[in-house]
This record gives sequence, C-alpha cells and structure tokens, in this order.
Amino acid sequence: MKTPVPRHRLVQLLLMFLLFLGSSVGSWAWFHVSPQKYPVSYHFHVRQQVAGYEFVPEAVAEEAVEILSTTNLFNGRFVREKRDRFTVFAGEWTGRDAREMSVVQHTPDICWVTVGARPVDMGQPSVVEVPLAGEKVAFECRVFNMGHDSIPEMTIWCATATGQVLMEGGRFSGEATSEWEKRKLMNHYTRIRSMNTFLQAVKNRIPGDGSKQFVRLSTGVTGDWRITLAQLKDFAQQWLELEVARQVPST
Repeated sequence: MKTPVPRHRLVQLLLMFLLFLGSSVGSWAWFHVSPQKYPVSYHFHVRQQVAGYEFVPEAVAEEAVEILSTTNLFNGRFVREKRDRFTVFAGEWTGRDAREMSVVQHTPDICWVTVGARPVDMGQPSVVEVPLAGEKVAFECRVFNMGHDSIPEMTIWCATATGQVLMEGGRFSGEATSEWEKRKLMNHYTRIRSMNTFLQAVKNRIPGDGSKQFVRLSTGVTGDWRITLAQLKDFAQQWLELEVARQVPST
C-alpha cells in the first residue's frame, strides 16, 4: 500500500517546479523576446597579407583546437626584414558552436600564464582604444615575461559576442611565490573574469548562443612600452578590417 504524499509536500514541490520554470523561461525571454537592438555592432575581418610584411603561418595544436571548439582560426607571425615581428591570432565562432560565453575567455591572462608566462607591470594600461573604421574599439592590454631569457611581450586583444565588445577585466598580477599560490590566484581571477563577462551579458542582453570573435596581436618590448603600444595599434589597423553595423533609429 502506497503512503499518500502530504498535501503541504505537494504544494512545496509545485512551488519549486514553478520557480524553476519561471527562472528558466524568464532567462530565455530576457535574451530572446524583443531582443536588444544595439546602436553599433562590430565584425572583424583579418587580412591575410599586410604590405611590407611576410606572413608565416603557425599550426594550432590539436589539443588547443579541441578546447577552442572551432577550426575557424588564423594564427602566425607577420615579419619584416627579420627585425619587425607581430604575432597574431584570430578565432571566430558561429551560433552553432558558441553556446557559452566561455569561448571568449581563452585570453593570454589564462592561456599564456598557464604555460609559464609571467605578467609584468611596466605601467601600461589594462585597456586601450584602437582606432578602426572611424571607431575607437576597446582592447585589453598586457605585458608578459615569456621566459627563456626572452624580451617581454606586449599583447592587445579584443573579444566580441553578438558584435558587442566584452571586457573581462581582473588582470592577473602574477605575484605568486609558489606554483600552488599561482594556481590559487589564477582561479580567483578566472572567477572574476567569468563574473564580469556574465554581468555584461545580462546587463546588455547579449545572448550566449550568438556569434563570437577573438583577435589578438603581440610583439616584443625592446624599449619604452609606449612606443611598443603605438606600434601594436598601428599594426592592428593594417591587419584588421572592421565592419561596423549601425542600427537605424526608428521613426
């Protein structure tokens, strides 16, 4: 003989179900019902050739391709007279293979530090504006000591979701006295970046299943970091073509 479920228990289960249903439907509706119309949306196009430079492609490791969940990648170095060198990377995800915001979180703050790079503070800003197609596009900026007696590497990058720039923030300081301490700090800053991305997505109603892009370029710092940053900005304008879509105001 089955014991009947108390009425109050049924009410509790029903309320829990309605709460779960309401939160799920509400979240979906926030991003998809009368979707946000952005005044400006960006789409990067990378140039395969840059005047005066030779492009040297570099294969992306299979493990990295699997983590990135896309084969739409552009990776290599632009070199000129064996003295000027810009390392570049670009990735693009469509709505079919970009179900989560995490695809735009594979930044140098995570990937480079994980393989041994150490963040360096030379006084450089954490965010810079790069002029592209008449727009001032926000790029994140870092300097890393790559080890092996190499010169510091300055890098700038930009991640977009549904044409909107996503700033992760939470720059990793790198001040760790042991491997355990480094991993602890990495986890802390990764959580900060994830929360920043999530809050931006919710605030600006950026759906996680839209198109996403990530572009990054870097070069060595051989003198004043300000000169290096100016060189990166200049090369970014040569390498990247920005397509700008503007929302026509309703009358």
